[in-house]
Amino acid sequence: MLVLVLVAFIAGLVTAVSPCVLPILPIVLATGADGDRRRPYLVIVGLIASFTFFTLASVQIISALGLPSSALRDIAIAIIAIFGLTLLVPALSEVFERATGRLQRAGARLMTPSTPGSLAIATGEGALDSEPAGRSPKRASIAGGLLTGVGLGLVWTPCAGPILGAITSLAVTAPGSSSTLVLVFTYSVGAGLPLLAIAQGGRATMARLRMRSASAWATKAFGIVVLVTAGLMAVGADTALSADLTSALPNWTDTLQSLERSNPVQAALNQVEGHGQPTGQPASNGSDLSDLGPAPEFTGIDHWLNSKPLTLADLRGKVVLVDFWTYSCINCIRTLPYVEGWYQKYASDGLVVVGVHAPEFAFEHDTGNVSAAIARYGITYPVAQDNEFATWSAYNNEYWPADYLIDATGHIRAEHFGEGDYDGTEADIRALLQQAGESALPSQTAAPVGAPIANGQTPETYLGSARQAGFQGDYPGDGTHTLQLPSQLDLNSWALDGTWDVASQYITATQAQDKLELRFQARDVYLVLSAPGSVTAHVTIAGAATTSTGGTEDVSASGELTVSSARLYHLVHLPASEQATLTITFDSPGVQAFAFTFGS
Repeated sequence: MLVLVLVAFIAGLVTAVSPCVLPILPIVLATGADGDRRRPYLVIVGLIASFTFFTLASVQIISALGLPSSALRDIAIAIIAIFGLTLLVPALSEVFERATGRLQRAGARLMTPSTPGSLAIATGEGALDSEPAGRSPKRASIAGGLLTGVGLGLVWTPCAGPILGAITSLAVTAPGSSSTLVLVFTYSVGAGLPLLAIAQGGRATMARLRMRSASAWATKAFGIVVLVTAGLMAVGADTALSADLTSALPNWTDTLQSLERSNPVQAALNQVEGHGQPTGQPASNGSDLSDLGPAPEFTGIDHWLNSKPLTLADLRGKVVLVDFWTYSCINCIRTLPYVEGWYQKYASDGLVVVGVHAPEFAFEHDTGNVSAAIARYGITYPVAQDNEFATWSAYNNEYWPADYLIDATGHIRAEHFGEGDYDGTEADIRALLQQAGESALPSQTAAPVGAPIANGQTPETYLGSARQAGFQGDYPGDGTHTLQLPSQLDLNSWALDGTWDVASQYITATQAQDKLELRFQARDVYLVLSAPGSVTAHVTIAGAATTSTGGTEDVSASGELTVSSARLYHLVHLPASEQATLTITFDSPGVQAFAFTFGS
């Protein structure tokens, strides 16, 4: 446990200085705008208390009060907006201080009703009442600072790593345990300390401005920034911004990730969580499926699609298939018809399928893009958007696609990673439904046998600088470069012609007639593309038995391709796996290319 406490504290420290803190950074800096030396401390204490309490109890509170899942966040955004208004309008600040001061004194009376002296100390009335008669107090009340911190603790979504994923999972599955409380509090303190330093830096800056008589306009500027931030939070832009920044900025947390995934830490997590390692023993109900331990709850979900928010506790008594996927992954796409087929076939017998969408690329964080993919692939079962990989981490998952089959008692009974073995997964579903009391099931039909992966098939190939592979020659690196195609491409290699901008996750064509060329061995070629608006391109093949792309669903028989949304495009379909050279010529600038995948 001591190992977990130490790692949780370090994870909190790192989280607070990572890109995901940027959406709340303006608010943290603004806490020192009024110059009160106490406010930064009070706000961070409120944040730590709020994050700890609501991480442990938010699910129970929402469920008990029958509130929508966004209710607590909406309340917190309102608190932050009020804080911004108090900085912008001094008269409102006085009203806010009086109101929170009364709240503070009322709470203190409940705690110390018979000791007047201690009441004055607890409420800070000595400091407040020492102001001259007829003059409003300028110092923030204790309750006002704490209330602002509570709002921050509710809206902040830290970057999810294995430790945070495990903590949030424990908070749902074992909210009352001492281990959970210690880990959540330790993580919160670790995150709070750097934020306190940032807040103190803001106060010190304001103190210097005050000496130059510039504090009044600076305070109002902070107020405007806080209001704008609250507005962005209200429309969910803070989550998207955090995701984009996390993807775009350099990843310097590899050492922490390695520490969190190390064997001693994972072993300690498994011991505390009570899941994740097979017991190797048949379940007590006589099944030959092993009991892999209690399934973690859905946690950190940004949006639910095709369904109201679900919990495994609510689904107790049902057989649940949790399918981790992302909509630009060809391996995931090929499994979707089977997953949807099982849902249609067995839903009336007690099967619930939950697709957990964990994005690989930044554009996959967008709810509209995910919704379009759900419609495109005919998915009717519930889909949970796991943008921060909280549920992914709770399951210790590492793959797209990945299936976890949960029995009616809430235990994981089978796992499957990647494509294939559809008959085996369906047999496991049927076995668990029968154990749950369903005897009259529809008959099982054999799944179609997919084509085997060809020997020597070109591997998945990323184009952006973060994970690039297969570029022929010296990879250009981040920035804009003018390049030429080599006289001949090697197998499993790619190259560029024209002027291209290279970024971490993708490359961008910057002018008309830019070309992307690939030498591959496969039957099918797919490429993740995105474009502003609608951009056309032309696809040609050389060196294969046929020069036609086969008229895929995305490319016409004449080779024309239209890129109009961020998704996976099917570029090539040959009669059989063979070696060929693919050339894509873009008619207009702006197309972003992410990664090639292949099929046999």
